[in-house]
Amino acid sequence: MQANTIQSLWHSESWNGEPIVLAGDIGGTNSNLALVKVADGKFDILLETVVPSAEVDSILPSIRVLLETANKKFPDLKVEVAGISGAGPISKNHCDLSNLDWNLDGTEIEMAFGFPTKIINDFEAISYGVPLLDLNNPEEVTHLPHTDGGDPEPIGSVSLIVGAGTGLGVGMLVKDGDRYRALPSEGGHACFAAFDLETEELRAHAQGAANTIVEIEDLLSGRGLNTILDYFIVMRGMKVDDTLAKILDAEPLQRPALISRHADNHPVCRDVIRLFVKVYGRVAADFSATVLPRCGLFLAGGIVGKNERHFLDGSQFIYFFEQNAREQVKKVLRKIPVYIVKNYSISLVGAAHAAWLLKDEIV
Repeated sequence: MQANTIQSLWHSESWNGEPIVLAGDIGGTNSNLALVKVADGKFDILLETVVPSAEVDSILPSIRVLLETANKKFPDLKVEVAGISGAGPISKNHCDLSNLDWNLDGTEIEMAFGFPTKIINDFEAISYGVPLLDLNNPEEVTHLPHTDGGDPEPIGSVSLIVGAGTGLGVGMLVKDGDRYRALPSEGGHACFAAFDLETEELRAHAQGAANTIVEIEDLLSGRGLNTILDYFIVMRGMKVDDTLAKILDAEPLQRPALISRHADNHPVCRDVIRLFVKVYGRVAADFSATVLPRCGLFLAGGIVGKNERHFLDGSQFIYFFEQNAREQVKKVLRKIPVYIVKNYSISLVGAAHAAWLLKDEIV
């Protein structure tokens, strides 16, 4: 790999000796690394680098370029601890990256560079990023008011994070005094429960002839958008016009973005997003009723960010989020603050936050 493959971006021109955490967000598309300043409970990115993940076969060269770039400007800068997240299962400080041919190994990084390193799951990083969000900054979060107009203040110690992207991530963050602990889950692989005639028909379509369980992730994910589009064509008899033909001709990973792009001007694409948001609201309510996240329900992931207007339009998401046969449960759900996460650096600062909180355990 050539060093010029890596793009560098300075977020700040100043470093005054603050502790530095090396943070990483390794995804199937890009590998982002950053040096993060820690001061007064804030985590601010000093320098960030990005490289297409498919163009490298290890994270080590990217770390080396990041450190060399930083030390040219700040020769005394040293990393105290590193936190690097990856999309894949974690075992013994090692991550088998789900969408790449290479892996992350904390011990390998420690031996190469000398600083303690914590490898965490990508959704765990997002969870640790949640308490760093400024809830009053519309560039970082969007508030989703309830159907009665209420926008509850966050209270308590439990936050819930639900994020649809390539898959469906579900996790909790629990505050204990001044400490946080992320509790990852495999909630996306729970069974999907239909809740009306439309979603029962959708569930049956997703199941098809195979006698298998339909998971929530089968519908709330990128491939879920593809399944919902297929449902409208096969089960609802929607005509495949030129726009839909182009979407269907695209690679499966490219179709969700095309569906979103045409949702404002194509009735079938609009219906796909409508049904996706409807299911999202109901699923988020089920998880919220389980853990009661009075500190906030946070909707993360690229699909929500690209379709925010549809989550807000007509209170579609919140309407189905609040639906319940029992009035007292509706009242409980209306007390939960709901936010769309818009800060796309949340994974990097979250990984830094996790490493900083756990540094006594990994040093």
